[in-house]
Amino acid sequence: MNPKLEIKYLSLETSRNRLLDELEGLDDELLNTPPAAKKWSINQIIYHLVEVEKATTGYISNKLQKKDSLRSSGFSNILNSLLLKLALRSGRKFKAPAVVADVPETANLFKLRQQWDTTRYKLEDVLNEVPAHLMDKCLFKHPYAGPLSITQTLSFLQDHFTHHERQIQQIKKHLTKLPA
Repeated sequence: MNPKLEIKYLSLETSRNRLLDELEGLDDELLNTPPAAKKWSINQIIYHLVEVEKATTGYISNKLQKKDSLRSSGFSNILNSLLLKLALRSGRKFKAPAVVADVPETANLFKLRQQWDTTRYKLEDVLNEVPAHLMDKCLFKHPYAGPLSITQTLSFLQDHFTHHERQIQQIKKHLTKLPA
């Protein structure tokens, strides 16, 4: 794997494992409790994170098969990537794109972790397939930010994770303070 990609991948992996290890101590009832009406529970957020990575990995994998139709990342892609980063770090809530917005009512954290493990292994395999000459090519198309290079995509995945990790921490804090 390209060293730049490996650093970003390992950061994603460290963040994910830290969060899941922390959540393992909570029971599924709490993890499936929404903080308010029409808000996602912790497990629904985790499910969403897994689905985003699945969709992203699949998209990149498909793009790698069509190497002849890839465009280079330019200034507008860098700008859009930066704007996406700022938006995700702003703390604002955003409506999830339809392709990753459908979450089940309840989920099991252990099963979600298994699904995420599988998805991560596929992401790692895909990243191992990215040749050096495609590092500046747009291999993913974000629904709002548009085409992104592979490094911009991994930055998006980290920023997206961090955005939702903050939500999870707020929900966890709120739910663990509720009287029994």
